[in-house]
Amino acid sequence: MKTLITGAGGQLGREIKSLIPDALTPAKDELDLRDPEEVYSYLLREKPDQIFNCGAMTDVDKCETERMDALKINALSPVAMARYASRFSSRLIHFSTDYVFDGGRGNYSEDDIPDPINYYGKSKLLGDFAILPVPNSIIIRTSGVFGNKMNFPLFVYRNLKEGREIRAIESFYSPISARNLARASVELNNMHFNGLINVSGERISRYEFAIKIAKHFNLDQNLVKRSTEISGGRARRPRDSSLCIEKAKKIILWDFHSAESNITYIGEI
Repeated sequence: MKTLITGAGGQLGREIKSLIPDALTPAKDELDLRDPEEVYSYLLREKPDQIFNCGAMTDVDKCETERMDALKINALSPVAMARYASRFSSRLIHFSTDYVFDGGRGNYSEDDIPDPINYYGKSKLLGDFAILPVPNSIIIRTSGVFGNKMNFPLFVYRNLKEGREIRAIESFYSPISARNLARASVELNNMHFNGLINVSGERISRYEFAIKIAKHFNLDQNLVKRSTEISGGRARRPRDSSLCIEKAKKIILWDFHSAESNITYIGEI
């Protein structure tokens, strides 16, 4: 089976590549997600049997200012992939985001109605809509993915290790390591699961997560300071975008979700 991984240089793509080492992993100059027509042409040339679409424009503030690129990468290229997958009965595994919700209450299930408050969430939701009608597909909605590139958990770990004070906000999400997400996603695919499913960590505030990181690595918890400021950036952020993962926990029978299971990964980066 010929597998294509888009965004293979990113946090999640790298981990999926490690699980499917013979996958096709084109560089950006070979497959530019800002060019949906070229994406479709590339698929016609390479004829993958399954696609893991890990490629996305995830910089939330940048999506506000560079909306056309966000639209092309997060929405129109998935349209091209959906078109190809539907035409050739190929498998399509697509990754969505908790930011499709407004963050008003959190613990969002697969049945909750999205209502994004920033352009990143809007563009990703349009991509979801493109994938939903594809018969042989999975949409994996996730939250706070962290891996080998700079991210909040790694920021916390490195600063506390150097004895520097950090500030963490009291907003909630469901962080998961790229490694756990990759393993769970490949497992769902191997099970031939179809449809929308939330795969993320447990609901936790960024402040609480920072404290857990400090405890896990025996670092100074007093260096973690509370902040009530959600964002100094251009885009609005949800106050509580956490996801309900009860459906996934009934299918994936190992601990992909606890804070402890995911925090362990930080020390290996």
